[in-house]
Parts: sequence; structure tokens; C-alpha cells
Amino acid sequence: MGKSSQTSLTSEKRETLLSWMKSIGVAGVKDVKKSMRILLIQLAIFASIQLIFWWNVSANIIPAAIHGPIVFLTATYNDVIPKTLYWVILFTFGRRLFNKIKTVGFAKAMAPVRNLIPELKSAYAGLGAKAVSLAWFGVGVGLIIANNFASYSRFSGARNKFDKYFIAILISFTISYLLGEGRKHWIFKFTRLLVSDVTHAFHIKNHHTDNHTYVALSGFIIGLLADAPLILMKSMYGGYYLGLGCIALAVILVFSKVNAKVPG
Repeated sequence: MGKSSQTSLTSEKRETLLSWMKSIGVAGVKDVKKSMRILLIQLAIFASIQLIFWWNVSANIIPAAIHGPIVFLTATYNDVIPKTLYWVILFTFGRRLFNKIKTVGFAKAMAPVRNLIPELKSAYAGLGAKAVSLAWFGVGVGLIIANNFASYSRFSGARNKFDKYFIAILISFTISYLLGEGRKHWIFKFTRLLVSDVTHAFHIKNHHTDNHTYVALSGFIIGLLADAPLILMKSMYGGYYLGLGCIALAVILVFSKVNAKVPG
């Protein structure tokens, strides 16, 4: 067998992010019929909340002490993408966590959150100085996404508002929990395959490890949460500005390390 044939077979056997997600999608489609009743109930809950709380009429009928918290906790005023993420997380991760709490109790169910700190310490120690730039990059991306998700509702001037911020809190908690569940979790395989595909496409050597995932996502979580004080300060675009600044700092740190290695 020629060298080109061997290369072709190797590339065919290489698992990619697309092939992995396709296999998950196929399995999910097979389970749709089994879970159709649950899906219909979930859609009914989503539609009911949107119909009741989206319109101004509901704010005039329902007391503000009830209307405000429900809008906040259900991402009712959020744009399509963050709202979709909210309900997907709620009906998948949220449901799983709720069942786990019922089965083993709250304290045991929250064990992954407590496990996160030692895992992060190990990851930062493993990467050393490289962790700093990666963490700042994660913080920058988190700030930008939090600012974006807390904007763009029914009103054109609604930028970085608290009533649309709960999705950022939910995402930060979800990622923290998933990271704390350990390195065999799908979130690590997702990042491994993503980086592998990118480095393979651009013929770059792949140096990615699970430590990189821990550090980058911990920075991302901090960035999501760091938008809260900016909202309280009524800074409509503060998350964007600070986020870009953090990303710029990360790039500067990377290039300064590269230049430091180059002999003068």
C-alpha cells in the first residue's frame, strides 16, 4: 500500500468534532420519539412564559415584585441566542442536576463545584506562566459575551441590563459544575477535538492539554461574572471595552514570551 493510501486511511480514521457531533445527533434523533412527551411539555412551558411575560400588558397586570424576578430568572427579555441557550441548559443540565439532588441530596450533588478549585490549581501549576495569557483571553471573551447577552431585547437602547444578566450567571455555574465533574466529561473532548481540527487544518503542532481547557474556561467564567459590576455602574459597553482590553493584554503577553525566547 502506497504512502498516499496510508495517509488517506489515517485521515479517515481520525475523529473530528463534526463526526463526533454527528454521532451524538444521530443518537439524539433516535431518542426523540421516546422523549416526545417531555419535549412537548418543555415547549409548552417555554411558550407560556414568553406569552405571559414578554408583553407590556403583563407588567401592568402582574405585580412588579413577581413580574421582575420571573423575567430575570427565565431570560424572557433576552435575545434569541442567549434565550435558546438558557432553555437548553435548563432542560438538560438543570433537569439532570435536579434529579441528582433528589437522589443523593444537595451536599453530594454539589461535590463537583467543590472539586473545581483543586483541579484549577493543578491546571495553573501545570501550565506555569502560559496560564496567565490564556486566562486573560478567557476573561476577555467572557466579558464580551456577557455584555452582548445582557443586551438587545425589545428596546433598542437596552444595553447591558440586569434583567437579561441571569443567563451569564447560569452559564458560569454550568461550566463550573461540568469542569468539576472531571476530565472525562464531554466538555474536554469537545475542546480537544476543536483544537485538533484547527491545528490539523492549518498544519500547526497541537500542544493542547486538558489544563488549557481548565484555565481558559476558568477565565471565561470570571469574565461572565465580571460584567455584573459594569451593569450596576450602568456601563452599556463596558464589557466590550474591557473584554477587548483583556484579549489585547493576552496577545501582548504571548508575543512578549515569544520574543523573550528569541536570542538577541
